[in-house]
Amino acid sequence: MSSRFLTSNGPLDPGHMMRTLGIHAIPTLDIHEPAKHRHTRVIAVDSGPKAVELEFTTNGVQLSCPGANSNDLDQIEPAVRAWLDLDTDLSRMQEPFSLDPTLGPLVKARPWLRLVGYLNGFEAAATTVLGQHVTLAAGRTFGGRFVSAYGSEGPGGLRIFPTPEAVLSRGVETLRETIGLTKTRASTLFLMAEGFTAKGFTGTSGIPLDRSELLALRGVGPWTADYLQMRGRSDPDAFAPGDLVARRALNRISEREAAALARSWAPYRSYAMVQLWAADSIGSTL
Repeated sequence: MSSRFLTSNGPLDPGHMMRTLGIHAIPTLDIHEPAKHRHTRVIAVDSGPKAVELEFTTNGVQLSCPGANSNDLDQIEPAVRAWLDLDTDLSRMQEPFSLDPTLGPLVKARPWLRLVGYLNGFEAAATTVLGQHVTLAAGRTFGGRFVSAYGSEGPGGLRIFPTPEAVLSRGVETLRETIGLTKTRASTLFLMAEGFTAKGFTGTSGIPLDRSELLALRGVGPWTADYLQMRGRSDPDAFAPGDLVARRALNRISEREAAALARSWAPYRSYAMVQLWAADSIGSTL
């Protein structure tokens, strides 16, 4: 088995990384082993898809990949580093946050919370749509059905996330019936697949549709657009004032009040969101 240790820019919080990955883990797409701080999923490289095992420590990630050569690892490493936000210097936001009455205690308690993104932009968009207005567990169930029905076989018994073209090839009604979605939700996901395809999406990270294009899709509102800006594009300064979990951590202030408060956290508002999500004692949309 080929392996490589990926040192992070500053310490990691393995528990937070595992929780973030775990609450979005989809059966057959991910193998999640929280007791071992280990997470496995498929990453595409030029030689073909590889099952990549990641084991988290306080100073980096041990990457292991059966059958990978050095060229494969050279392609996998930057994808993992970007996905897990390993290169960000968190000290840049720790200092200003430490002086803030809301964020200061949170950062002091958990200073090494990173902005985990997505390996695949369509995965970010599709799973966000599937998770709208339902519990995290229900979102994972829909995600599992989606991957099972529209994904393809990968190594290690895992599957590869569906392409937008796979969604379009079978029509919106089949999508609704297969996944068990409402007509509106199926239509939104289908429109999202159309948008990604029109932009020539190739399965990489990032969202090819800009904010106005996202909001033009029926069923996509400000929260979805803000969330995808943050986790789909890994924008360090995105903020979702409509996020119920973040507002709950802010003593249930209004959306307008949350947006106003967050202005002082620029240009690192995404990291403020991560802190608020992690601080919430009831649940998280992270």
